[in-house]
Amino acid sequence: MLDDTPRKLLRIIFQFRYHFRRMPNIKELRRLSGRRPAEIIKGFKALAAEQYILWESSAPIETAVIIEGWERNVPYDTSPQGGAQSAGRGPNIDYWMNH
Repeated sequence: MLDDTPRKLLRIIFQFRYHFRRMPNIKELRRLSGRRPAEIIKGFKALAAEQYILWESSAPIETAVIIEGWERNVPYDTSPQGGAQSAGRGPNIDYWMNH
């Protein structure tokens, strides 16, 4: 599992790349993530080490290439009792099925 900063950066760069068709620069990442440039570079190094992105630490941030845009091996609760249903959010299926 990724730490908070690399996970946040991965989601930001994936969505930014999809929306704007380019990679964000360090100033945009600072604004969007709320992290300092040193933390952003450290996060990019972690993403490169875990092979979520291809990036050389001597190259600019904009040259990174996304390999995977989501975190691997994250357990998701797909049962009807878990997730948003148990928190009171989402539709109440029983109401619609029984009335």
